[in-house]
Amino acid sequence: MDFDSSDNSTAKYSGKIKTQTFKQFQLERLIKDGKVIPASKLAQAKEQELQRVREFEEAAQEEQRQRQNVSRQQPKNLAPPLTRERFEE
Repeated sequence: MDFDSSDNSTAKYSGKIKTQTFKQFQLERLIKDGKVIPASKLAQAKEQELQRVREFEEAAQEEQRQRQNVSRQQPKNLAPPLTRERFEE
C-alpha cells in the first residue's frame, strides 16, 4: 500500500490545530466566566487602586492647605461687626 499524493489532491491546509490540556481548558473557561483573575490583572488592579488612594490623599492635603490659606486671609475694608445693646426702660 503505497501513499500516492494524487489521492489527496483535494486536501487543503487549514492551519495549526490548537491543543490544550484539560487544566488549560478549565482555566481558560474560569477566566472567561470571571471566576478567576490572572495574576497580571490583579497586580494591575492593585496598582490602580494604590494610585487612586495616593491621588485622594494628595487632594485631601491640598484642600486642607487651601482652607488654612483662606482662613489666614482676612477681608479688608470691613466695618466693625454690629453688636446688640441691651434695651433698658
